[in-house]
Amino acid sequence: MKRMSFSCVIALTVLGSASAQQPAPIRTVEISANRDLKNVIVSIPMEGVKGIGSSLLGVTEPNAQVYYSCQYLASGRLGLSDGKPELLVLVHELRANQTKTLEVRPSIPPAGIRPPLRLAWHDAGKDTIELRLSDPGSRPVLRYTQFTFDPKASANPLTNPTIKPYHHVFDATGKTLLTNGPDGKYPHHRGVYFGFNQISYEGKKADVWHCRNGESQRANPKQIKESGNLFGLHRLEVAWRGQDGGTFANEERELAAYEFSGATMIDFRSRLKTDIESGVKLDGDPQHAGFHFRASSAVEAHDKETYFLRPDGKGELGKEINWDPKTKKGPVNLPWNAMCFVIDGKRYTALYLDHPDNPKEARQSERTYGRIGTYFEYQLTPAKPLFVKYRLWIQSGEMTVEECEALSRAFVEPVKVAVK
Repeated sequence: MKRMSFSCVIALTVLGSASAQQPAPIRTVEISANRDLKNVIVSIPMEGVKGIGSSLLGVTEPNAQVYYSCQYLASGRLGLSDGKPELLVLVHELRANQTKTLEVRPSIPPAGIRPPLRLAWHDAGKDTIELRLSDPGSRPVLRYTQFTFDPKASANPLTNPTIKPYHHVFDATGKTLLTNGPDGKYPHHRGVYFGFNQISYEGKKADVWHCRNGESQRANPKQIKESGNLFGLHRLEVAWRGQDGGTFANEERELAAYEFSGATMIDFRSRLKTDIESGVKLDGDPQHAGFHFRASSAVEAHDKETYFLRPDGKGELGKEINWDPKTKKGPVNLPWNAMCFVIDGKRYTALYLDHPDNPKEARQSERTYGRIGTYFEYQLTPAKPLFVKYRLWIQSGEMTVEECEALSRAFVEPVKVAVK
């Protein structure tokens, strides 16, 4: 299996007397932003920097006493720095119009300590992999199962576990699975997933959301798994197939999971292409198209306890607001929306962050039984592929509007990076 080289260093590691022994920087950058940002992921371009290999890299401010958490990707992130190496750095705070200097160098960690892989992929049974946090213990963060498509795996197409790929998410203890599989009242809504139910091309129709009539999304078994101290990354190729079994579009899908105290942040990126010259129309409705997060089917029995937190404030318990396909009215283009739900008597919040670069209008979907997402219409052609990027923040407990706004800014606000 192909692997990308990486290197990373735990944040807030005291350098002490080792600072005087630090080698010269191999890259120095100045970063700044127009607004106050917290917990922002900054990309430092590493193209042209020689001799990195799999060396341990450190990031500090000049004469600083701490390391920044970072991770090196030799081929970059999907759709953002494709094929170009980058170093991703977690910056806990960046003030508006403040210029901060960061230095990248081969690192000398504290005496004899080489930080272990904090987030690493493990085999977890037949055809299943899990991203696990090594400290403390070895608790699961994400789970993915590689199914071979079998149209006869279930008498009911909606409960067929092989019709499409998706990722499961665990809570901060690693003991509670927060997402739904092919079970419950709506088994076609699964974990973290992406698709459309009203697709048309060359006089044909396709629905890769329900996959009732032979359609499917089939993942290539050859995938990239990346481990590291800052995040774990999973990249896979997915063939979108119609009722006749033929491929009408090909997707590259990538999830990167960052673990924070009591929360998991997931960056989802997808690039969809087609070779059909006349194009592929992607369409649907708020409940059956786009990018969605589906909570466990256990939420269905407690749907009256679910509420949604939006930019205009906290909604009522058991009440959802959706864009209406009949009236063409309802919420669109929200920068974020959050769903607070209950599993086993405990509250969790899934914050859904849309990026302004994604196609618009983005039509809102809310379901108190445990689903949140948006969809849009798009005409896919060979000359016009589709690229989307979303972020999920999933945590124990409730959130405030201010907390959601801060996470939205960290996702969408540009950080200026000037190489010195």
